[in-house]
Amino acid sequence: MGGAELAIKDLDFEAAAELESTVQFRLSGNADGAIVAQLTTLIDDLHRRIVADHLREVAVDIRGVEFMNASCFNVFVSWLNLINELPPENRYSLRFSINPGIPWQRRSLRTLSCFATDLVQVVD
Repeated sequence: MGGAELAIKDLDFEAAAELESTVQFRLSGNADGAIVAQLTTLIDDLHRRIVADHLREVAVDIRGVEFMNASCFNVFVSWLNLINELPPENRYSLRFSINPGIPWQRRSLRTLSCFATDLVQVVD
């Protein structure tokens, strides 16, 4: 893949995915309604590239995300649906790194992991 990167840079939010032999996806700032469309496009593009390159795991670092509204969180739910629609041998997992000092992260990501125990792992 040669170090390809997909990114969003907004006034209050940043996201960047680096694709090598592994995928590092880092997000920071405030994920509100202003970036839903951009985040959706970024994750759709990222998903296609992961599948095309037969990658097995994405490290998603949200420790720097102070706030995420429901619309943005639903983008991650939709991402899981995209993964679930793949044949089992093509599915990949998401490993979320959270900040235990930000309560919504622990609550929301633990709930998300309950719906996709085979695809989502949450680490502090």
